[in-house]
Amino acid sequence: MAKILHVGGVKKSFPELSQFGHQVNTIQNGMMALSTLSIHHYDVVIIEDELPLLTSAKLIFEINALSDRFPIISLIRKDSRRDEILTDFGHDLFGWFEPKLGTPKQLSDLINTACDYHQFLDDLPNIMSQQLTFHGFGNIIGISKAMQDNFKLLLQIQEKDVTTLLRGESGTGKTMTAKLLHTNGSRASKPFISVNCPAIPSELLESELFGHEKGAFTGATDRKDGKFLVANGGTIFLDEIGDMSPSLQAKVLRVLESGEIERVGGAETMTVDVRVISATNQDLDKMIRDGKFRQDLFHRLNVFPVTLPPLKDRKGDIPLLSMIIIKKLQKKYNMPVNYIGPEAMELLGQYDWPGNIRELENTLERCLLISNNKHLMKDDIVSVLSDEAAHTQAQKQFSPSESLPVIDSTDTNGTPPTLPQATIVNPVVTHEVKTLKDLEKEAIVLGLERTKWNLTLTAKQLGISRMTLYRKLEQHGLRDKD
Repeated sequence: MAKILHVGGVKKSFPELSQFGHQVNTIQNGMMALSTLSIHHYDVVIIEDELPLLTSAKLIFEINALSDRFPIISLIRKDSRRDEILTDFGHDLFGWFEPKLGTPKQLSDLINTACDYHQFLDDLPNIMSQQLTFHGFGNIIGISKAMQDNFKLLLQIQEKDVTTLLRGESGTGKTMTAKLLHTNGSRASKPFISVNCPAIPSELLESELFGHEKGAFTGATDRKDGKFLVANGGTIFLDEIGDMSPSLQAKVLRVLESGEIERVGGAETMTVDVRVISATNQDLDKMIRDGKFRQDLFHRLNVFPVTLPPLKDRKGDIPLLSMIIIKKLQKKYNMPVNYIGPEAMELLGQYDWPGNIRELENTLERCLLISNNKHLMKDDIVSVLSDEAAHTQAQKQFSPSESLPVIDSTDTNGTPPTLPQATIVNPVVTHEVKTLKDLEKEAIVLGLERTKWNLTLTAKQLGISRMTLYRKLEQHGLRDKD
């Protein structure tokens, strides 16, 4: 049961909430709310979109300036309030709700989520809880139980100089987590050096990490310090360490055991003091069994493991993540989009996001670029999610027995289509493995049919320029249909 302060409404505005065990106290304006909150404890504050004396946006700012923080839910009854909501997220707004479109059960669920997260903050030592907001920890956005568990681990080790292994799927935020551990740790004033292991050719990675002497190999015209030496005193982040060759794994093991390094082609032994944070999306246990990863190195790296959950396992974070992403994109592109409609948000919650947060960011960016409205609506999301699902499935091989559902992006009956993980537009499953050229042509044709051969819109949805689309049409013999 939650004790709720409802600001700006009338008594019995939400009589249904009592059915879910909540106690609601209603007051008329923001000034009274500030006075009440300074004296009495409440679990959640719900604010109407129009208030006398003090605007909703100003009240949210003032409440979060109080010494005791309260999760705030903003009600949205008018479009004008939708246009202000992104600014409120900058003032630590917890969430929002549209009474005309939502159910009392949905509001009660949102209230319970706010109470759970608030209780999580209260249970932490004060010095730790002050580092978190009602959006998450630093730049890591999340309020779900899975993220709360992760935050507890990160808070425990952030100031401890411990070797940490971050495990999780691609796009779950491993790099951001490594930066957070460094920034909040004892080495914050020292360098943070990130190395993306698979992005550097294996024959050059050793030089990148340990440096080289002049003449050590063709092209080594000068002595160069490696990343370990540059990071001395600070933190080095080895991203996707599972892609590192066995010979190089042995040299990284030496650093962890003794702190000693040698430049490629050199004989001088140097000592470095670095905190090593590594990350992988691979199954290192299986790689050890297959002889592809050193077990002794694994034990050195795995002193304190942290597993980052995939987005499909914390879908409750999608609304908050989406609004924070839109806020960032709005600033980046100076675009008018400032809100995501409820039906559009429901679609985002139905999709399984195999690319995790990175895919969500990409999807919303494309939606923002092709939308002509201030609010992202269902049709904006359907179009781009259909492309995302097709692109994901095109990279997988299917057996002839597999059947996949079809997304109908022309749905106009107001019912959001279901987007399970294995979704694709007009899938064609054959016994032959298709070439990339064939898959590319199919994607272009699908895009053209969906936009009724609007080349500008098709190019935007495919993520390419109009000139590139023209060239692709020529290559695939499609220009005669233009």
